[in-house]
Amino acid sequence: MKTKFLTAALLLAAMAAPAFAANQTCLQRNQIDGWGARDDHSMIVNDIFGKKYLLTLAGLCSDINFSMGVGIRSLGPTNGTSCVDRGDHIVMRGVGVMPHNDTCWIQKIEPYTPAMEKADKAAREARHNGG
Repeated sequence: MKTKFLTAALLLAAMAAPAFAANQTCLQRNQIDGWGARDDHSMIVNDIFGKKYLLTLAGLCSDINFSMGVGIRSLGPTNGTSCVDRGDHIVMRGVGVMPHNDTCWIQKIEPYTPAMEKADKAAREARHNGG
């Protein structure tokens, strides 16, 4: 009886694990392959697998469009494979970045979907065309 219960519990756990993992958003620090400013309070980050992530930011982020480089710093212990997380901050560097305006906090990380990308492109075109 105990063996059947244990087998059933293990089977349920194995079935739940992929669903749980699929819902997780993990941008690993050692897999960042590029970035681009979306506006003063968000940026798109690419990983080495071609996935895109939208980082919603707070704080002093107005120089993000002028930054020549960014880094992500965490207050807690991390390693290369740890995920970028809420509360980490972006450190911007470059000629156009004002002193004391080089960090902003990550509020939210989510997958940057093709629908989001399409909506952003339409919004840019509308601004460009005076709409």
